[in-house]
Amino acid sequence: MTTVVHVTHEAVHKVGGIGAVLTGLLTTESCRRAVERTILVGPLIERPGSEALGPEGTLLHDSRNGVRSDTAGEALSRVEARRGVRLLYGRRRLRCPDGAAVEPEVLLVDVEGGAPQGLDLFKHQLYQAFGLASDRYEGEWEYELYVRLAEPAYEAAIALLGDRRGRPLHILAHEFMGLPTAFKALLANESGVYTLFYAHEVATARRLVERGRGGDARFYGALRSAPLSGSFVEDVFGPQDDFFKHALISRAWRCHAVLAVGDLVVEELRFLGREFAGLEIDRVYNGLPPPPALAPADRRRARESLAELIESLLGCRPRGVFTHVGRLVPSKGFWRDLQVLEGLEAVAPPSTGPWALIVLATDAEPRPSEAVAAMRAEYGWPIAHREGPPDLTPGELGFDLRVRDHNARSRRTKVVFFNQFGFDAGSTGGAVPPGMGLEDLRRGSDAEFGLSTYEPFGIAQVEALAFGALSVVSDACGCVGFLRQATAPGKPATHVCGGYTLRGGAGPAEGADPAAFLDLDDGFLEAGERACGAAVASALADALPTSDAEGERLLEAGHEAASGMGWERIVAGRFLPVLRRLEKAGSAR
Repeated sequence: MTTVVHVTHEAVHKVGGIGAVLTGLLTTESCRRAVERTILVGPLIERPGSEALGPEGTLLHDSRNGVRSDTAGEALSRVEARRGVRLLYGRRRLRCPDGAAVEPEVLLVDVEGGAPQGLDLFKHQLYQAFGLASDRYEGEWEYELYVRLAEPAYEAAIALLGDRRGRPLHILAHEFMGLPTAFKALLANESGVYTLFYAHEVATARRLVERGRGGDARFYGALRSAPLSGSFVEDVFGPQDDFFKHALISRAWRCHAVLAVGDLVVEELRFLGREFAGLEIDRVYNGLPPPPALAPADRRRARESLAELIESLLGCRPRGVFTHVGRLVPSKGFWRDLQVLEGLEAVAPPSTGPWALIVLATDAEPRPSEAVAAMRAEYGWPIAHREGPPDLTPGELGFDLRVRDHNARSRRTKVVFFNQFGFDAGSTGGAVPPGMGLEDLRRGSDAEFGLSTYEPFGIAQVEALAFGALSVVSDACGCVGFLRQATAPGKPATHVCGGYTLRGGAGPAEGADPAAFLDLDDGFLEAGERACGAAVASALADALPTSDAEGERLLEAGHEAASGMGWERIVAGRFLPVLRRLEKAGSAR
């Protein structure tokens, strides 16, 4: 049987998408059958008022507090003494879709209080073996943190396993954070130990795309032309090794396997350097949890509830409701939503109510319910906003100004901006009626927007599929290929895709010098983006159901597509075969 060690900053607490990936992988029936032991490894991050291993964690070893494991305490204590670090070990409980539970082991290393013994030697070895110059990144705590983690984490994991008796061990490095530990495993070169890099994004690509408007067209245009000229990212965009994440991931090809969460992530990795160009990179998409069945009548009730909510806020009955749920960061492309709505102005029948877009996004911490209730009572939040706390942050203000301008000019489309975590009565100061929640937002949406400039996969874009909503995505979203695979022929389209990275085919011709894309004029890019918005609006108008019967067909097609994008399919068909391939190759040596 197999052991898998997942190295991640989300070993206990869910911070971003990796935590959802871990839950999806580990709770599948296929993973539970095939993997004997799972160990989640990460840095110890003490949080006030929280259990070290989470609310359902079981602490088995913490020598500082006198907790000692009968089975693993001695082995872990030896590592602590040798490396001069504190280790916490235990289990955390994850609920499975079938009602069962799994309890992966958790190993946390406290390296914030001081460097582990032997760190300088390890950094020297990283330079000798991988050309990784750690002294360049001494001011980057994230780099230092995960280099400090590597040796004690690897040695403690090996100690926990004891005599493996030839059983394979896979070290899975989630993103750049896990790579130093994977490199330690490569240096140790123990038999039956395999290293895998799981790319949840390509940090180099994200940085280049996010440098300015039109960054996706510039970057992906260059990427697509690069193979014809034999160019790679540093040939086109200049040296990137000042960026510690690039320094790490550009060496991930040294791992035994490389996994990517989306189609474009594969191409972004190949663009990093010639070592990746001919490498076998496995697509291991993000999956969806098993979708619940939604009856057409319940779908209609949810749509009616959202319509009533919009009417209570805007004073007019909407024709339908779109949604966009996400973090308010530039890469999510929220301004593109408004361009699509501008395009819908030209195609929406004048005799019907407006299309309404609910944006649920913020770049701040959750606002206290009392503060939100006060904003609502004082000036009508969320229809009206004010700059400054407790309302708009500087980042939110920029988007809100666009929303105000749109709502002032538009008659057939309107936007309601909830800059808050949570979609319920308490979180929204009573704007959302009692008994209504985020699930109703998903069940009642006609389309979920997600026209991102950089999106390795795009879980939020496809979460509403199973409930009969269309997924409105950009071609930068890594889920597009999976969506196409999961949508059955002859069924209604489940998504609308905007060709934002292509800008409608305008610009340098295929095969042009990749550097030509860096010189694309901002005005040209803006015009192309607006043209894409108009095209998405037209396609969306055509795809939206116009009758209950069409709505029921879309609900059926969406549920079927979401079911086809489940974690069980990913684990059984894509993830486990990679492990078996490595084990087979290792046993043949």
